[in-house]
Formats: sequence, C-alpha cells, structure tokens
Amino acid sequence: MVLSLTELGKRLEEARKQKKITLDELQTITKIQKRYLQAIEDGNYDILPGKFYARAFIKQYAEAVGIDPEKLFEEYATEVPKTETEVSSGLSRVKNKQTSVSNTSSLFFSLLPKILVVVLVISVFVFIWLFWQKQDLTDKDGGDTSGPVVESQEDENVTIVNPNDAKEVPEVPDETQQSEETPQDIVDTPGVPEQEVPEAESVQQQLVQVAQKNGNSPTTTYELKGTEQFTVELTSTGRSYVGIKNGMGKSFYGAELKEGEKVSYDFSAEQEIELNIGRTLDVVVKINGQDFTYPFPPNEKVHQKIKITFNKAT
Repeated sequence: MVLSLTELGKRLEEARKQKKITLDELQTITKIQKRYLQAIEDGNYDILPGKFYARAFIKQYAEAVGIDPEKLFEEYATEVPKTETEVSSGLSRVKNKQTSVSNTSSLFFSLLPKILVVVLVISVFVFIWLFWQKQDLTDKDGGDTSGPVVESQEDENVTIVNPNDAKEVPEVPDETQQSEETPQDIVDTPGVPEQEVPEAESVQQQLVQVAQKNGNSPTTTYELKGTEQFTVELTSTGRSYVGIKNGMGKSFYGAELKEGEKVSYDFSAEQEIELNIGRTLDVVVKINGQDFTYPFPPNEKVHQKIKITFNKAT
C-alpha cells in the first residue's frame, strides 16, 4: 500500500477527533506547542525542531489519542522521520553484512588453488596405483589369457596336468602289428548290450566288463588283458570335460577338451586308469588304437566313468 506524506497525520487527526479532543486540549495534555501538533497532522515535519523531536512528538500525540506508537511507527515506517543514529545503525548493518559476504568469498577463492592442487595430487596417485595393479595382473597371468576353462563335472580333488608336459607317448602300433599280438579268440562280455563289432577290431574284444554301477554318472569297470600295451587316445568333436587319473589318484588330465583337440597317453606301466567323460556325445575314445564303445548309449547317459584294470600279458 502506498502512503501519502499526510496519511500518518490524517490517522492521528481522525483519532483525535474521535476522542473529541481539540488541538488546544491536546497541547495541554502533551505539553507540545499547538503549531507543532498541527504540523504533524499536515505532515510538515520540516518546521519541527528536529527529527528526534519529530518522533518524540508523534509518539506523545499517538499515546494521547489511544494509538500504540510502536505499531504506528512500524506501519508508517517510510513516512516517520528517522534519526541519524537509526540511519547509521542501518548502514552499519548493511556494511557488516557486505563485509561478511566479502570475507567469505575471499576465503573461498584463497583456498581454491590449494583444493585444486590436492585433488590433482590424489588423482595422480590413483592413476599410478591403477596402472601398477594392471601391470601386476599382467605379470601374474604371464600375458596369456587363453588358458583352458576347466568345467569339473564332479566334486573331487584333481591335479591338472598339461598334456603338453606329459611324457612322450610311443607311436601306436599299426593294425598289422596289433593283429599279430591280439588273440584271435572272442571273449564274451556278460551284461554288456549287444553291439556290432567289426572282425578287424580286436582290442575291444580284450576288454572284459567286471562291474557296473548305474546312476546319473554310471561307472563301468573293465579288465584289459592279453596285451603288453595299454594306450588311450581321446578326441573331442565338441566341448567336454575330461578327467584321467590312475588307481592311486594321480591326475594326468583334468580340463575341458575343446573341439578338434586330442590327447593320448601310454599307460602300459599303470595298473588301473579311470576316464571321467563329462559329455560322451562329443568324445571319441580309442584303446590301443581301436575305437571304444561306451557301455551306455551317450544320448541316454551323457556323463560316464570308465575304469580299466590292466593285466599285462607276460
């Protein structure tokens, strides 16, 4: 609300008239000269002795006509003359506030370079740390991240041996030599499903099934006899876990055999070998150079274990 220069005076004059007090009577009550009272009602503060007296006269006038002077001063703050002390106080508060803001800004800008230096140093240390971590991992891996993925099909302690580190495997005798060492009699295998066996394949005929345990991972035990040689060759047509160990628990191989990979061993010096084939559909097994037929169809029993006890011919 915009106030005119005489609005405060009009308010006091109306209150005086409501009280039915004349200026002469008000002069007697307040001890203020009539001409000053009239000047307050007219808003002519220039003829008053000073701003201090102006505020004092207005306060006495308001109290005489029943108006709260503090509320009056608050309501007509822009019209009531202010003393030099009040003006100076107001300016001082503004100046102090500006000084405080200025000091805060100055402090911030003075600390900003130090903060940036600290952040930069921390960033350099983090970068160096990450770099050395990466170097350590590279050194530990030997720079080769293409190692075979071992997918164990069972919970057992297996010592993985790289087939490249295994001892050299003697060449498998050809079929002519093999046929000369292989007995010509055909051994019947009790309990083994009937399978067509070519006449030329004689090594499988030396395998006699002696035990079998069915289940999700069936185990079939064979006895290999009638020969002085015991070689095993496994070729993968897909991807399958393969584990090979002897009867004493020594592991010769325990890893994933990828498509196209082949491992072969000469176990002529061993008494028992166990083959753990995780996916028989993708692994071809040969014993002494001849194909081995799984005791269970691979499409029915994918995971099978084959134990072979070797009785070397003397």
